[in-house]
Amino acid sequence: MAAPNLTALETAFVQDAKVFSEQVLNWNLRNQGVQIRTNVTAPQALTKLSAVGEPRPYRTQDDFGSGADFSDRTITAYQSKWDTDFDPENFRNTYLADLPDTPFETAAIQHVAKKYLHTLLKKTVYSGVRNAAGTGAVDLANGFGTIIAAEIAANKLTPVVTGAITAANAVDKVELVAEGVPTEIRENNNGILFCSYNVFDKFAKHYRALNGYKLDTTATGGYMLDNKNMELRPVSWMNASQRIIATVENNLVLGTDAEQVRIYPTRHLNILKLRFMMPIGMEIQDLDAIVVNDQA
Repeated sequence: MAAPNLTALETAFVQDAKVFSEQVLNWNLRNQGVQIRTNVTAPQALTKLSAVGEPRPYRTQDDFGSGADFSDRTITAYQSKWDTDFDPENFRNTYLADLPDTPFETAAIQHVAKKYLHTLLKKTVYSGVRNAAGTGAVDLANGFGTIIAAEIAANKLTPVVTGAITAANAVDKVELVAEGVPTEIRENNNGILFCSYNVFDKFAKHYRALNGYKLDTTATGGYMLDNKNMELRPVSWMNASQRIIATVENNLVLGTDAEQVRIYPTRHLNILKLRFMMPIGMEIQDLDAIVVNDQA
């Protein structure tokens, strides 16, 4: 049998080729229950209103106390950047080129902006450790995981002891954390248990083993725990963490100036020099409304 003629196939990749973009995470933190604060151009107080004291048996004399009380934690957004240059001539006469049309150039720049957000989700939002002298996304700001670990070390947050989570115990471990959540959160029906997809996969396998049928998730991809009024919600930004974060909507806060990557282009001859920028910072608004386990 004669060898196949690949000439037509090879030629097809020279002109009118379709570029297949790498897969990146979508920026959908608002839909996941994270509060996004814009216009955080300076350190900003996350104010909590509470009440100090409690009712007591009646007596004639006055017993005035504090009553309403305000406290706060502070969120700071740190600027980040990604400098690139783009020379369209480097792509001329290759299967990527569609010059001199501008859509190719625009698509390339837009993809870098999408990758910017993807990298923040993968390396900063949860795992970041602030280092002003650093060179990567992990150095931009303290992520939620780093903040939680620091609060545990400072004895301001006491974790539920679950031990290691496996496909043979994940349902029990998740429910153990949920049972440690204050009843007012459970009764108000607004509790979330954030977890990684790794933990969620283990939960699904254990659930199937216990019940003999597959896990039935909601439209959001989460699962309402049986008789707990709380949803187990997997999120990509926790990577492969074994931490379970039980809290309420909007208690995890991300601060920035605008919820987008700003692009500052400068022409140098035929080359585009680009600076992508977006400030970012994370904080927990109320430590009394969060329960975590002892896994990192």
